[in-house]
Amino acid sequence: MAKVRNWFYALLTLTLVVSVWMTSTNVRAEEKKERVTSEGTVPATIYAYTPSERYAASANYTLKANGVEIPVVKGFGDYDYAHFSMSKGPVTYELTILNTDKVHEYSISPKKLGITADKVVGTTLTFTAQSDEYLIVMMNNRATRMVIAADPAETDVPKKEGQGIFNITKAPYRVASHGENTGAQGRTAAIQQAIDDASAYGTSQGGGAQGIVYVPAGTYYIGNLTLKSNTALYMEPGATFVGTGRTSDYTEHWFKDSMGRPATWWISTAFHSTNIRIYGRGTIDGNGQALHDDKSTNGTGMINNLVVPIATSHFSMDGVLIRESSAWAVVPVRSNDLTFTNLKMLNSLNMGENDGIDVTESQNVLVRHSIGISLDDPYSTKAWAEDTDIASGKVPWPGQPEPVEHVLIEDAVAWTKCYGFKIGQGVLQDQRDITFRDGVVYKAAVGFAIHHKYGTGKVENVKFERMDVEDISGKNEDNSAWMTMFTVNGGSLGVGPISGVTVKNITVRDAGESFAKINGQDGAMISGLLFENVYMPGSSMPATTLQEMNFLSKEYYSDAKILPVQHEEPLPRTNLALNRPAVGSSNDGTIDTAPYATDGNMSTRFGTKRGVDPGWIYVDLGERKPIDEVRLYWEAAYGKSYKIQVTDDPTAEANWRDVYSTTEGKEGLKRLSLRKRMQDMYECMAQPERPNTVTPFGNLKFTVLIHREIFLL
Repeated sequence: MAKVRNWFYALLTLTLVVSVWMTSTNVRAEEKKERVTSEGTVPATIYAYTPSERYAASANYTLKANGVEIPVVKGFGDYDYAHFSMSKGPVTYELTILNTDKVHEYSISPKKLGITADKVVGTTLTFTAQSDEYLIVMMNNRATRMVIAADPAETDVPKKEGQGIFNITKAPYRVASHGENTGAQGRTAAIQQAIDDASAYGTSQGGGAQGIVYVPAGTYYIGNLTLKSNTALYMEPGATFVGTGRTSDYTEHWFKDSMGRPATWWISTAFHSTNIRIYGRGTIDGNGQALHDDKSTNGTGMINNLVVPIATSHFSMDGVLIRESSAWAVVPVRSNDLTFTNLKMLNSLNMGENDGIDVTESQNVLVRHSIGISLDDPYSTKAWAEDTDIASGKVPWPGQPEPVEHVLIEDAVAWTKCYGFKIGQGVLQDQRDITFRDGVVYKAAVGFAIHHKYGTGKVENVKFERMDVEDISGKNEDNSAWMTMFTVNGGSLGVGPISGVTVKNITVRDAGESFAKINGQDGAMISGLLFENVYMPGSSMPATTLQEMNFLSKEYYSDAKILPVQHEEPLPRTNLALNRPAVGSSNDGTIDTAPYATDGNMSTRFGTKRGVDPGWIYVDLGERKPIDEVRLYWEAAYGKSYKIQVTDDPTAEANWRDVYSTTEGKEGLKRLSLRKRMQDMYECMAQPERPNTVTPFGNLKFTVLIHREIFLL
């Protein structure tokens, strides 16, 4: 269906703009590359792991690290991955792409590391990292990327047997390590008994001692486990807990209204527990797609939260790989003093509502050195009401609602189709003292954000520091931007203020396909904003105005300071097309949608009749007016070839003069400066106008020469 997109006016969030404004043309110098300094010149020692028999080898890549073969696991459609550990020192990778003739192109992220090829020979890319890093490599623009998860070497591996060690494969538990998806009930009961015994031992020792549940390498299909006080669960490299994919094996803890499915806490903590640890280099694999699709028991399927530290304190998790949840993967709930390090959350980019880690109503939380890949937000904080579905299920959250306080998420890589790093949506209680630092947005619809959608709680004292935004593509609702801050009265639950937000030392490599927002509400202002050293694409100098940072939608905000230099914001621009008559070549329905192109409402759009090319729309400006810029707002499907024309007399095609055309159209916000073209037209028409003005015309026409079906946001 040929549907011509809405036009866009930034300041008033309109859908078509013709303005008298000249965009700046600052050109950013070549970015300086900075490599991480090696702690020594001796190459790292590599510790490779044999993955579970459950996993197939990648059909896309093979990998060596300092000459050691590293197994590459078939992941999901968007990526395969390799996981290993290494000592301190540099590591040289030899990454070979399969089923092609040679390496034609490549990119290595995080880009801030400045890693480039040492050499490229045939199908092998050789490059060096100076320490353990989580990397994402693209080769030959292949849809399936390569994720390299290098962890620091383990320093606290426990003994397999002995006092205080409860090895699940030994007597009295005798859990077989082979991967059979049968007998899950007995296997789960045996592992739970080991946990209970370890807890009793740790508690009896006192002084913060922990009984250790030792899980040797192997594949274990299990049901729900409950971790108890004074217990450490150690997962040896290659040890893999796998969900059975059968709803009959799991307890329903709550029901997710938006998905119409019950949900289970697969591995959770006992209420009012303390001093619990999960560590090692094993894998917790939710097998979420199978569970989601299994309707044999309840007719709907089920979703799973994989690790749920709930009503606990002094909980830590280190080195474990989390894979394939069908709901939020790691969900700390009403807990305090929590630490998550070397965490790898590898979810599908094609299963909704499968966030990485959602810090929920918890305090004193540290997430350090991690990678989160998921369709939904990899890193977020939330606070809910007592009657919210997640809090009021068959097993309600214990205690009373709590604020989110003192959270630090640093050295994290995010890859998602939604928000990379986010506060919200739930703000039923206050959220304060939250810092996102040294984060990398590999790919997202929004880089980082405060999305105050539900509740009247306050969001205050928030920091986004040393963030690097690589790729903003696609949209979440109507958002596609490096940053947003906005409030919404979601569910008629009211709105709350946002204050004290610091955005400092930011590298924006991609600003997004739309515009950034600072949108408060009446009675819920956004205030006390500090932007310092924000580098936008194409600029070698920090931004000096909100407009330079692409904050084109702003309302109900105050006290925005920009460092090191702040300039006055440009004067508001006049939308010459707002509510002006519009005429379309055809309509995709029974009503005339042409007026929707100029109604100032981003949720409406004009569309032409399916299969009729070219389609066009023109706007009557009412009288001759100067035009120097047009802004277009395309949705996910877009016209690849289009042109813009002007005229004083729209009655004949010959009267229309081209002022812009392209055959390389892309989605999102497009700012098209017409000043030079209009001045040249003046000279050709010998108009007696003073220099440096733009040509006035009374009509503006937009013609899509080659287009395809366009979907409404």
